Amino acid sequence: MSENYILDIDELRKVYRLETKSPLLSKLDPDFYKELKRFLIDERKKYAQEMKDSFSARNIKRLETIKQMVEKIREIRLKKCLNLCLMYSRTNDFSEDGLIDFELDFAKGIIKLIDKQNDQTQSIMGIKKADIKNVKDLLKVKFLQEIPAFIGGDLKEYGPYEKDQICELPEDVCKLLESKNIIEVID
Repeated sequence: MSENYILDIDELRKVYRLETKSPLLSKLDPDFYKELKRFLIDERKKYAQEMKDSFSARNIKRLETIKQMVEKIREIRLKKCLNLCLMYSRTNDFSEDGLIDFELDFAKGIIKLIDKQNDQTQSIMGIKKADIKNVKDLLKVKFLQEIPAFIGGDLKEYGPYEKDQICELPEDVCKLLESKNIIEVID
């Protein structure tokens, strides 16, 4: 896809529409930012030449519109990238889908900071990394009664849960709830 990728005003409008309409990051060509830079340089040259030839409000408006679209695309993609990082802070699951170029570096940097902050918080709480159960150790359970939200040993919030609700919980949480006849483990 990258070999023949050329960004023009129509492609920029398409990217703008995709980013504003979807809550997910759009799949962009890996050369999008390189081509965007080339496109903007060309547009500025055209603008400068047209301003020499004939001062026109239309020319000013075109460049201003392009600038606004680029800023909005950047802003939206930044927010979506930060949302991915925020989801990681809650789930420890991160998907690189849709991230390209410096966006991926940015997200990885944020994730490192999230992990550092999480380690610091756990240290303050007296929890060692070895104490935290692996997410893969989940058991399928059925709730025998309604239960409000609570904080598990991994410092994550669970619930609230309704009677007869079925979900997966970490093994250590299941043992505690099962001992109090709140859940039953389902095979």
